[in-house]
Amino acid sequence: MSHPAQAPHQPYGPPPPYFPPPRKGAGLAIASMVLGIIALLLSWLPFINIAAAVLAVIGLGLGIPALLRARRGTHGGMGMAISGLGTSTIAILVVIATAAFYSEVIEEVERSIDEGMDQATSSPGSGAPADPAPGAPATAPVAWGVPAQVGDYQVTVDAVTLDADAVVAGANQFNEPPTGQYVLTQLTVTYTGDAEGTPGWDLSAVFHGTDNRQYSDSDCSAVLPDDAMEAPTLNPGGTDTFQFCMDVPPAALAGGRLSVEPTMSFDSDDRVFYAIQ
Repeated sequence: MSHPAQAPHQPYGPPPPYFPPPRKGAGLAIASMVLGIIALLLSWLPFINIAAAVLAVIGLGLGIPALLRARRGTHGGMGMAISGLGTSTIAILVVIATAAFYSEVIEEVERSIDEGMDQATSSPGSGAPADPAPGAPATAPVAWGVPAQVGDYQVTVDAVTLDADAVVAGANQFNEPPTGQYVLTQLTVTYTGDAEGTPGWDLSAVFHGTDNRQYSDSDCSAVLPDDAMEAPTLNPGGTDTFQFCMDVPPAALAGGRLSVEPTMSFDSDDRVFYAIQ
């Protein structure tokens, strides 16, 4: 009995090459990056930054799994996932900071409104005692010849001329007639600062009329015999005498008040009232 011939032994060949499974897309990473960028752009805007915070949270929620998948090698987009996480985190921080800032601003505005309403309720006609003259000084006015500190100067009122039309007209032929009546005040000042002072610019004289209006020397362009604009620059301890003029309606003169104040001050507490004799 014969047996069929066996097939010759075939040696095993090299194993087939290994190809890693293809990476899947980077949709989550792209979405996280886009939402993070949009959230960051909107995070600076008031009210709208609330929506930015929502987008940033979603961006974080998408960026974390996108980064984990990219690190495992199953998905691409590691750089975009990191970008999405970074921009989303920054956007959330900016939203928190701007919300705190806007809240402080709103509280400040509300506080200012409340203070204004409190002042309004305590003004004349609300049942509170009325001031005899709006803006009247809290203390007695400084008498002539008595120096008082005004900013960086000791200021003394030497004289106040309520009808100075003739004086001003004689000082310069090109001076125009007043629309009301020229009021002339002469000051002697001593600079007490530590640098240098220009008193004609640093100080202002204001006449507070009985018509509840203020008339400043800055509105009087007449040239005076001893004009404040010609006052010299003073070193510490330097002294000069000069004049200011104000154009005041005659009807507002009787009972009016004179104040001297720093030109660049916006605080009424910096002004000093002087007696008008």
